[in-house]
Amino acid sequence: MTNALSRREALKLGASAIAISAIGLPTAALAQQTVLRIGHVLAPTHQFQLGLELAGKSVEAATAGRVKIEVFPSSQLGTERDMNVAIRTGGIEGTLASPGGASVHLKELAILDAPYLFRDNAHWQAVVDGPIGEEWKKKIVEQSGVHIVGWFHRGTRHVLSRAAAYNTIADIQGQKVRVADLPPYPQVFQAFGAIPTPIAFAEMYQALESGIVDGADAPLDTMLSQKLFEVSKFVNLIAWSFAAPGPILVSDAAWSALGAEDQAALVAAIREGSQFVTDAFTNGEEEVKNKLIEAGMTLSTPTDLPTWQAAAAKAIPGLAESWGGDLALYDKIRSVQG
Repeated sequence: MTNALSRREALKLGASAIAISAIGLPTAALAQQTVLRIGHVLAPTHQFQLGLELAGKSVEAATAGRVKIEVFPSSQLGTERDMNVAIRTGGIEGTLASPGGASVHLKELAILDAPYLFRDNAHWQAVVDGPIGEEWKKKIVEQSGVHIVGWFHRGTRHVLSRAAAYNTIADIQGQKVRVADLPPYPQVFQAFGAIPTPIAFAEMYQALESGIVDGADAPLDTMLSQKLFEVSKFVNLIAWSFAAPGPILVSDAAWSALGAEDQAALVAAIREGSQFVTDAFTNGEEEVKNKLIEAGMTLSTPTDLPTWQAAAAKAIPGLAESWGGDLALYDKIRSVQG
């Protein structure tokens, strides 16, 4: 369910992990209802919103209304950094995080953003739903008291540009490219030869419009949902990151407020939402490309993609520090069969 509260109003809802709805329910039912406010930074039309809404309907039905999800898009609950703080202080119950953002709770998660890590959907699902993912779920609770209840596919990341296509890696040299202020984004684009420029997601459109940056790193669906085609002309299909699944995090207080049956129902509902998002990205990519073309963008595939891959590989040893220093983990994940 989409909640249209402003960020300030949403944060004023309080720090309690159990929120009681007072509309049309008897007192006994009120005392049992847990409301999970889950925030994310993307638009209310984005697949993430739709996937979380689907999960909300599923868990509410499965628990006979005992568990309800309220979804807050467009940074209504704060920036990603804000939400990752709030989930540990009791300000919110949940957030859909990027791997880099979630790494403040468990360093190893930062590796999911590493360049050219995954081959396809089956590969990343085998990682997060297999032994590696199970170990991360245990460790994040032990280290930070935060629970991973599922994963959402985040799409293939490319780079758009305002004025000219990047037909080869030489064309991106010296270009100011908006990136997230988290590893590996600055490091990868520095390895490409660009000037990485960290800017908050909510300010990306304005930065492109004003010419503060020459381009920006983003998945195709984000270019469409955030209307970046209005301020950029070219999509450069470098596919430097495939999927980079982001975890859905829930606070320990909220998780502990649920019985075992409702916890299982929540995980199952998030998995249903996750499959919806994965299918939407996978099956809808060509449609998104066509819509970007219809909106006036030119899609260009650089002629020297192996050069981009080789450049990104040079950043990996330095990036290993961001996921705890285990350089071998990159190869371990790449070797998982899915």
